[in-house]
Amino acid sequence: MTVTNTAAAAGVAADASTFATVGTIAAALAVVGLVDAAFAGFRACTGRDARIDKRALHRQAARRGLAVGTLWLTAVALVALAALAADLTTHTGELVAAGTRMLQVLTPYAAVVALSLIAYWVLPMRESTFVILVGLGPMTLARPLVVLSAVTWAVAGSGDWLVWTVALTSGLGVLAVEPVVHHRWYRPA
Repeated sequence: MTVTNTAAAAGVAADASTFATVGTIAAALAVVGLVDAAFAGFRACTGRDARIDKRALHRQAARRGLAVGTLWLTAVALVALAALAADLTTHTGELVAAGTRMLQVLTPYAAVVALSLIAYWVLPMRESTFVILVGLGPMTLARPLVVLSAVTWAVAGSGDWLVWTVALTSGLGVLAVEPVVHHRWYRPA
């Protein structure tokens, strides 16, 4: 193998590694965003119905939140992909760095929420109520600040317009799901 072929092979390996990293970070952010959208749909409908058995209502609300979140995040992804198709080398490194910084903020928050939900489902009634009071309740109140912190940390030090566009619009979309679902399906008549 010649030096030129070795360099070309190393470049292809580096590109494949970069795409794997981009895909992993994008997938992780999409999962966090879409799970949050489903919970936002659930929160939008809580307290709006007098039925005793609300399981079907809550599932429908979660699906509605997921649908709204999917539409928004798909639009953000299409803008990012269009910009990356035009100029792949300029934006990829910045997007990977921004996505990594965003996950640094969102992952601990998501882990605490997930552990609180597991504890809520597994523990007896009294303890699960306590978990809501000390875990899920405050985490729901902190959610907008966590999203704002994640967006701020993602764009910190980046001058790339695409990083700013993707971070700001995705953060706005995550925070808009609950009011959109509430206004569209659950506002009082």
